Amino acid sequence: MITALLLTVTLELAAVLLSLENDLLKKNALKAKKTEEDKLYKLDVAKDLEEKIAYSTDPEKVVDEIILSLRNFYNYSTASSMVIKDASIVFKIYAQENIGPEYAQKIEEDMLSSFEKLTGKLSLKIDKKIFGNPIDNTVKSSYLSSFHLPLVANNKVLAMIHLSSTLENAFPNMEDLHAIIDSASSALTHFNQAINLETEKFTSLINSIDDGIFLIDNKNNLLTLSDSAQKLLGVPANAGIFEIANVFGEDFDLEKIIHEVILNKSLNFGKEIKANNKVLNVFVNPIKNNKVSVTLHDVTEDKKKEMQKEDLIHIMVHELRAPVTTIKDSAELIITSEDSLEKEKKLKFLKMIHEQSKKVLGQIGSILDTAKLDAGKLVLQKTKGDIAKLVQDEIQNFMPQAERKNISLSFDVLAKSVPEISFDEIRISQVIDNLLSNSLKFTPENGKIKVELDYKTIPPVLDGISPMGELLSLDKFIVISVADSGVGIAPEQQKLLFSKYTQAENTSEKVATMGTGLGLYLAKGIVESHEGRIWVKSAQGQGTTFSFTLPATDDAKASCEASKPATTPLAKLSQTVN
Repeated sequence: MITALLLTVTLELAAVLLSLENDLLKKNALKAKKTEEDKLYKLDVAKDLEEKIAYSTDPEKVVDEIILSLRNFYNYSTASSMVIKDASIVFKIYAQENIGPEYAQKIEEDMLSSFEKLTGKLSLKIDKKIFGNPIDNTVKSSYLSSFHLPLVANNKVLAMIHLSSTLENAFPNMEDLHAIIDSASSALTHFNQAINLETEKFTSLINSIDDGIFLIDNKNNLLTLSDSAQKLLGVPANAGIFEIANVFGEDFDLEKIIHEVILNKSLNFGKEIKANNKVLNVFVNPIKNNKVSVTLHDVTEDKKKEMQKEDLIHIMVHELRAPVTTIKDSAELIITSEDSLEKEKKLKFLKMIHEQSKKVLGQIGSILDTAKLDAGKLVLQKTKGDIAKLVQDEIQNFMPQAERKNISLSFDVLAKSVPEISFDEIRISQVIDNLLSNSLKFTPENGKIKVELDYKTIPPVLDGISPMGELLSLDKFIVISVADSGVGIAPEQQKLLFSKYTQAENTSEKVATMGTGLGLYLAKGIVESHEGRIWVKSAQGQGTTFSFTLPATDDAKASCEASKPATTPLAKLSQTVN
């Protein structure tokens, strides 16, 4: 009986124990399941947060997303943030419970103190915003527990996040917040690094463009200013939009045009302005996110060339009118007086027609040769010949002009012997004619012109100043110089002498005879196509010396082998050999 009773009690006790163990197992299983579900939920929230902030570079938006996600992890009275943005501090409080002004003030002071410990003193305007429950002046409580963490990217503190509660020990475990902050910091750092890399590439790209480029947003913030734009506008790298607008002047309201382009999403182009002593074409284009790009194209040189071409037309009309008038009048006189005109006078008029026709053809030839030179189609017909004889013959042609002005025109061959060289006789004659003509034009009466020919080694630098360019060998060259005792040329004018449509401006003497300004440009092209160089030495009131070289070699190079002249468009020249 007793044994049966004990057995019954034992079985019941075992059943109770088994039931308790079962309940414990069920509770542990439910707890583990809930923990796992919470973990999965938090991971899902964290993943969603990562996706939202992955491609954001705005710390304020990132912090707003973090604050919104924290309600899934913690029970708090307030969640607050401080972000430095646009030279101010954006301070936000998200109140889940009623709080008073002292509560909000304490959060602000604590967060600002923590922020300044990391960044130093912040003398910035604080922009305060309250969300959720409004501030209740009747509430006097303060928080009993709090926690805050900084948001750091690229080793720079961008923001501070703060949680508070009216309960004690409300935040025993902050691992989730640490994980979220670390994830956000990592995303911001990596994305900002990628943005910085692309920005560097973009900056390098626009700095490699000759046109000036700068970008502006709808708040007149200057986002990018290329090196070319700085040079064209004459502004420093840290210039602002208002400093740039001042360069544009009152006739071009940059700010107004930018706003119109952003509003209408249309191109504003074809505006030609004068800024910083330059003529610029301005193009304003809308781009994404309420921004515009402004492109500056420098047309100063184009404008100068247009003026030079207009001047050339006037000069050509002036130059051609006199000889054409002479030809017309002489021919008309011969025709109308055919029976009564003496033979000697008729020959005189025919000679005048012949001379003036040669002058007209010479002017036309210069224009045609210039066009060939620019197109790379000026062909040289090289033959082996005596360069000294050519120079002597050309000087003889100018003797009558020299005698009329009582100018001493002499020729000296300095070398004991001069070899025959390969050159284009017609083209080199053009060069010598041009140099002699210029010397006679700018040398006053009773002056001197001395022509010298030498055969020598050219040193790397001639007299310390001559611009010999690539001609730095010790090979021997024929050197021809034309020196006069004329008015001289100012240093600033010497730099322009070999450009198209350029003539020296002589302040000490006005020369009545004008010219096209093509002679020295052609001379340079002809000499350089022979693989020689031409240069000038002059001082105002002390005369001028033009010199050029021709290589003293028996082997004339074919066009396919000829080295190109140093400067364009002369680099387009070709050479052929007969």
